[in-house]
Amino acid sequence: MTELRSRAGDFERAGAKLAVIGNGWPAMAKAFAERNQLPPSMTLLTDPSRKAYQLAGLRRSILLTFGPWAVIPFVRTLLRGYRQRRKAGDLWQQGGAMVIAPGGKVLFRHASWHPGDQASPLQLLQALA
Repeated sequence: MTELRSRAGDFERAGAKLAVIGNGWPAMAKAFAERNQLPPSMTLLTDPSRKAYQLAGLRRSILLTFGPWAVIPFVRTLLRGYRQRRKAGDLWQQGGAMVIAPGGKVLFRHASWHPGDQASPLQLLQALA
């Protein structure tokens, strides 16, 4: 989230609007926005039903969350100083990223295989070009 937050101005200059969709309750989303200091240009939504995740074809699995391929990214984040805070939302739901053009055309889609599997802001910006 830090890297995406730091590139928010690049998305604005490209004419894009950033939206982050979580799956916790509204109070959890509010705490997340405050803790991560989301810029005003970034919209934070929450979908406790996870319908948006299902429509995007994102994976949900305990094995993906805690499987062996999740260990290396977890260790990397620990070495960078990140510490897991209180858990919120559906822990088994994997995330993803999409770039959607006006009219609903999907320009880019990334479905995460484990918690550390994320599309980079650069990949998202390149999809806008």
